[in-house]
Amino acid sequence: MARKSNFDRDEKLIEAMQLFWQQGYANTSISDLVAHLGINRFSIYNAFGDKYALYQEALEYYFEHTSKPAAQMLFYPEADLHTLESFLLAFVERQKQQQFGCFIQNALLEHGPRDQSVQGVGNKLMLHLSDGVTHCLSNAIKLGQLHPQADLSGLVSLIVTHIQGIRVLGKAAQYGYLETATQALFGLLKSQKLDSIH
Repeated sequence: MARKSNFDRDEKLIEAMQLFWQQGYANTSISDLVAHLGINRFSIYNAFGDKYALYQEALEYYFEHTSKPAAQMLFYPEADLHTLESFLLAFVERQKQQQFGCFIQNALLEHGPRDQSVQGVGNKLMLHLSDGVTHCLSNAIKLGQLHPQADLSGLVSLIVTHIQGIRVLGKAAQYGYLETATQALFGLLKSQKLDSIH
């Protein structure tokens, strides 16, 4: 019979996630985790498995509890072009406060295509963003905010790429670039209105 943990597992998972988020996988040792979580190696292995298993679970937790809630407004039934613009403006502002960027994006940059598990979480994030943006733009077309012949797939790809660029520029503290680029994107979207495409 497994011994019951004398700590809150979810609390320790969040603490581990924060450490991996700040330092990356390779720069975080088991000793670092022991010190940061305040539990011994045996407790870490017993509760989470090895370091890599804990890292994988932390990435999944981040996706479910940080990434998805942050994009929730994109999925509101009435979400439209104005919703998307509000989301992007808020997203830009959030990067100014987020010192360590996006945990999942950091993981993708650290591991690249070599790690299928990390790639899988990254794919889920991109698909989630793509679905939310598609929902907003589809409603925008129905409402006449965009021309029915607007290149929906191309615009979605452009906006998802822009979101990822915002994360990188935010982490690099290049706020002027990301603000200028976001306003340019808004200008492009406005040019796709019903009376602008001939």
